[in-house]
Amino acid sequence: MKFIKAKGKRQKAKLRNRFSSILPFTFYLLPFLTLRLCVSAVIIFLCLFAVKAQSTNQDFPTPITGTEISGKIPARDVGDARLTNYFYAFSAAQGDVFINVTATNLNGDIDVFTVGSLRPLTKISLYAGDSATETGRVIYLRKPEKLILRVEGRTPNDNPATFRIKFAGSFVPLEATVGSEEPKLPEIKPDENNNIRVNSVGTIIEIKPKPTPSPKETTAKVERAAKPENEIKEEEKKETEETKEEEKSAKVIVTDETPKATEEAPIKKTPPRRRTPPASRASRTKTPADVAKTPPKTTAPKTTKTEPPKEPAPNPLAGVRLIVAFKDGTTLERPMSEVSRVNVDNKGMLTIVLKDGKIERHSILDVAKMTIE
Repeated sequence: MKFIKAKGKRQKAKLRNRFSSILPFTFYLLPFLTLRLCVSAVIIFLCLFAVKAQSTNQDFPTPITGTEISGKIPARDVGDARLTNYFYAFSAAQGDVFINVTATNLNGDIDVFTVGSLRPLTKISLYAGDSATETGRVIYLRKPEKLILRVEGRTPNDNPATFRIKFAGSFVPLEATVGSEEPKLPEIKPDENNNIRVNSVGTIIEIKPKPTPSPKETTAKVERAAKPENEIKEEEKKETEETKEEEKSAKVIVTDETPKATEEAPIKKTPPRRRTPPASRASRTKTPADVAKTPPKTTAPKTTKTEPPKEPAPNPLAGVRLIVAFKDGTTLERPMSEVSRVNVDNKGMLTIVLKDGKIERHSILDVAKMTIE
C-alpha cells in the first residue's frame, strides 16, 4: 500500500512539471489561435449564408462570393404581369459544375449564360407547389469560363417566393469588388400634395381625405402691435376725418317746395258714332227682277302647272356587251346592263349571274375567248 501511494505521488509531480513547462507557450500562442478562429468563422459564414445583394441589372450582376446564395421574390400587385429578374456572376474551371436549386412558391426559370456572348448553357424550370421543390443540373466546361446566372419568375399568389442555390464541383467564387456595384437608380418619391395612392398598375388603393385648413389669423392685429403708438393715433385721426367727409357728402336736403302746376297731357276727343237708320223690309226682300239684274259670280278655274317628266339618265353600260366565244364556234352575247356578276371558280366553271335571277354555267375548257366590248 505504501508503494502504491508513493507511485501516485510521483505521477502527480510529473504532471505538474509538464503543465508548468507548457503553460507559458500557451499564453504566447493564444492571440494567434483566436485570430485563426475568427478568420475561419468568417469564411464559414460566407460559404454557408446567402448573398444579400440582388442585382436586377444584367450589366452589373451580383458577384457570388460563397458556395450558396438565396433570395426572396416579393409578390407584385394585382394586374401586374411583369417578372422579377436577379442576376449573379461567378466563374468556373474546367470540369463539371454542380448546381442544386431549392425553391418554394416560385413559378419561373433559372438560366446560366456565358459572359459576353450570352450563350445559354442550361435552363431549370420551376413550378410552385404545396411544398418546396428541389432540382439540379450539371454543366461540363472544356475551359475556364465566366458565367452569369439569372433567376426569373414570380409568385402565383400574395406570398413571397424564396429560392436557395448551391454550387459545387469546378465552381470558383468571385471576390466582391467596389467597381461591380450596381449604380443607384433615381428614386420616384410620392407627391405629398396628392391624396390618391396608386399601385404599379394604376389601380387606386386609397384616397386620403383632405385636411381641413386651419383658420388663418388676421394679420391686422399683428401689424398694429408692431407699429408705434404715434402712427396708430395718426391713422385713427385720418379714419375719423374720412368718415366725417363721407357723412357730409351723404346728407340730403329736404324742402317743402313743390311744383305749382303740372302740365296735363292733351286728351284726344273721339267723335260720336252716327247711327244709321234701319233698312226697310222692302229693301231687305229682293225682287226677282233685282235677282235677275245681279250677274252671277264666276270663279276663275284653277290651272295647275304640270312639269314634264324627267328623262331617265342614260345607262353607261347600255353600249357595253359581254361576248363569250366557245371552241365549237358558237358565241354568247349579253348586255352588261343585264349582267350582275361574272366569275370563274376554282373548279373551272364560268358563272354568269343575270339581274333577273338567271344563272348560266359553262366549263372554262370549252371557252375560247371572253371579251367585254
